[in-house]
Amino acid sequence: MWPQCMTLRTCLIAMTKSLNRSSTSYGCSDPREQAIARLATIEGMRPGEILALRPGDVEFNRRRISVERRVYRGNIDTPKSARSVRMVAMSDGTASLLAKLDTTALDTECWVFPGNDSQQPLWRENVWERHMKPRLKPMGLEWATFQVMRRTFATRSSEAGVNAHTRSAQMGNTVDVNENEYAIVSFSAQLEAVRKLEAAFVG
Repeated sequence: MWPQCMTLRTCLIAMTKSLNRSSTSYGCSDPREQAIARLATIEGMRPGEILALRPGDVEFNRRRISVERRVYRGNIDTPKSARSVRMVAMSDGTASLLAKLDTTALDTECWVFPGNDSQQPLWRENVWERHMKPRLKPMGLEWATFQVMRRTFATRSSEAGVNAHTRSAQMGNTVDVNENEYAIVSFSAQLEAVRKLEAAFVG
């Protein structure tokens, strides 16, 4: 949960700005952690989907990622819903980070983010509590979660003019969920709305 002294809007802006700070993501200097943070915030993927990626799911030339499975409660499972099985568009920055992991050199049945046992994927709690959360605290972002990262994607892409259908296709949810649960309307947008209405009435 974010601090009471901070508005959700401020939290989302802070989350986005942290991606551009010192060429790292959320204060993470390790390409693995940077890639995980970007996949959640820039690509809008769920953590279970990210950690269940295999090298063969990532198509660098076509800039896309195939979501075919997830890590759920310690097990390799099918995606959350039929909509969750999808192709995710991949940004150039994320592609560059994933390339640093040298996943192309791995067998396609291995994991993009392997755990201590290379036969198993990295677990969500391990990467978050041991590696990502400690680096968030000095930046004042220790309240962040993977859900906040996904919400950041929905909100900032909405503000950038990306329509709800495109956002929901990228995130693997319905338009209704994307609009009503993930995308947050900024106060500036509300203020602009009432000013437009006032101008229409007053002339």
